[in-house]
Amino acid sequence: MLGFLLEILGLALCSYVAILLLADLYLILVHLSRSKAELAREAELGQVGRGAEPKICVKLPIFNEGRSVAPAIDALCQLDWPRDKLEIMVLDDSTDDTSAIVAERVAHWRAAGLQISVLRRSHREEFKAGALAAAVDQTDARFFAIFDVDYRPAPSFLRLTMAALLADPKAAFVQARLDFRNRDRNLLTRAQAIELDTFFAYEQAARNWAGVPMTFNGTCGVWRREAIEQAGGWSGRSLVEDQDLSFRAFAAGWRCRNLVSVSAAGELPESFGVLAVQRTRWGAGTAQAFNDLSWRLLHHLRWHQAVIFALLAQFYAAISLLLGAIFVVAAVTLLVDARRGLCILLAFLAVAVLLVVLKTSGAALATSVQGRRVGICFLRDIVGMWVMELALLPVVGLALVKGYLKHRLVFDRTPKSGR
Repeated sequence: MLGFLLEILGLALCSYVAILLLADLYLILVHLSRSKAELAREAELGQVGRGAEPKICVKLPIFNEGRSVAPAIDALCQLDWPRDKLEIMVLDDSTDDTSAIVAERVAHWRAAGLQISVLRRSHREEFKAGALAAAVDQTDARFFAIFDVDYRPAPSFLRLTMAALLADPKAAFVQARLDFRNRDRNLLTRAQAIELDTFFAYEQAARNWAGVPMTFNGTCGVWRREAIEQAGGWSGRSLVEDQDLSFRAFAAGWRCRNLVSVSAAGELPESFGVLAVQRTRWGAGTAQAFNDLSWRLLHHLRWHQAVIFALLAQFYAAISLLLGAIFVVAAVTLLVDARRGLCILLAFLAVAVLLVVLKTSGAALATSVQGRRVGICFLRDIVGMWVMELALLPVVGLALVKGYLKHRLVFDRTPKSGR
């Protein structure tokens, strides 16, 4: 009897994972059918013309990142935008010598005629979200561009992204594609790069093209102030403040625009230890955000968009735990009833193959849409990606558990080398 019950549980969990993966099949079909037309539509947006620029406040939240902050400030100060319409705000929560570096670069660019300031808090309450929230009342700008310290936007960044935002008055934000300067540093960075390319150039793109809500990625995007205020503002209730605000904005009736053809390059973790810190924050934050998800946003979607969004939300909030649970159930069942345990293992293998095939197909589409070759190097990096995913499985699974249990967690910024 116990073996039978375990078999039912194991097969049910495998079936649940297979159902969640239907969302990826849908996104693949969307990408195949719409990528050419959507990329052409992006090209037609062009740039914001001279004399038509609204005021923008560019925000750079930092915490003890002295190796990266000077080039970050320099890059933001070289954005192509009228100086009387461009305000740069460094949100410095640092407790080390980073603040001295910030003061020197701010003084340099202020002497050059730029509107640049530093906002320092006496505490680090609500971490990055708290800093962004505190900065809102320090400017009258109606648009906010946000960058993490390791990203270096091209001078044309604002002209390209703002063209998309101004073209749609109901767009809460425009998200550019994240790229990486050190993608070829080692096997680990190549594995991460293809994994994140898959997310940004395949999944995020297809979600946006299909009208399925996607998240702001925390950097390299421009927000409309009105959308932030209607959504309730930045909140530190989860470690993924970007995802939390995105979904609250969608629940208030806003939408967004993702640009595959506009990118900015950042930095990937170059060691597994640093990567584990990053993925622990992402995993715990995903669980926290799922607990507080504004499901009201489904009211603004068509039925198929709502179904796909729900499947994707559950996938990211549970996949590591589900795969771990299936493996444990299969192992226990093998001890109780070898035949039933083997049945679960075969179902698990089928689900794992489906997962690998669908995500690898998404990676191929992402690689192609970025103009890169799908060849031997792609296959090498895909193998590395799946090895990395396997190694991260317990890390992310534990982080999800912590997030669901609502442990008080510290926002640990991913250490950057500054290269």
